[in-house]
Amino acid sequence: MNCTNRLLIKGGKVVNEDCSQLADVFIEDGIIQDVGLNLVVPDGAHVINAKDKLVIPGGIDTHTHMELEFMGARTVDDFYTGTKAALAGGTTMILDFVMPQKECSLLQAYDQWRNKADPKVCCDYSFHVAVSWWSEKVKEEMKTLVEEKGVNSFKMFMAYKDVFMLQDAELYAVFSHCKNLGAVAQVHAENGDLIVEGAKKILALGITGPEGQELCRPEEVEAEATQRAITIAHQANCPLYIVHVMSKSAANVIARARRQGNLW
Repeated sequence: MNCTNRLLIKGGKVVNEDCSQLADVFIEDGIIQDVGLNLVVPDGAHVINAKDKLVIPGGIDTHTHMELEFMGARTVDDFYTGTKAALAGGTTMILDFVMPQKECSLLQAYDQWRNKADPKVCCDYSFHVAVSWWSEKVKEEMKTLVEEKGVNSFKMFMAYKDVFMLQDAELYAVFSHCKNLGAVAQVHAENGDLIVEGAKKILALGITGPEGQELCRPEEVEAEATQRAITIAHQANCPLYIVHVMSKSAANVIARARRQGNLW
């Protein structure tokens, strides 16, 4: 065994979700083997003195967009620069998104994103997969992604009309399928139809700057879609994860649904 594969972090305060404690951490081949005081470890381990320091597990960022091309723009970070920055800040894993266009194969899109990421990533990563359209083919490909590719979450959109947006009946079908597959259903909850109408009004007023983004998306547009998504998921008996909640109104809808037992 190469001793460089052994690491002992000694004398720090180990921070977990339930408590903090003074402890040593022994790592071998990148896997934590033991946590405790005054650990006896094999000879040759590299020792890091963590006295008076916090030893914190690496962060997991569950929502990133590397190398995403969308509506005429492209995210600044690719899978190399983004994950390099993540590691510098203590994030050791990201979950990015495969974003198939309408009528495109989910499996082909997954392979394309893997081919972009694999040569560049500096940290652990995985993918959520967006469902931007619905058909029997999509249903079968979701099953394949879960059973053969290790995907366990899918994202649906109620916004971005004619690009990613699903109708209510399609959301119900996808939520039901996620339930059957044991996968997590995620939703971007904004009323896409009302956003389009709001954007028309804003443009007619001559507003073309970034402030128009907010003006055509009042809180009630998110709150309404959030309530609708919760209702549809509840009817499908499907646990639901509502991503990037942006307003107090939507947060209130979520809090009320949790109190009523309609949201997991």
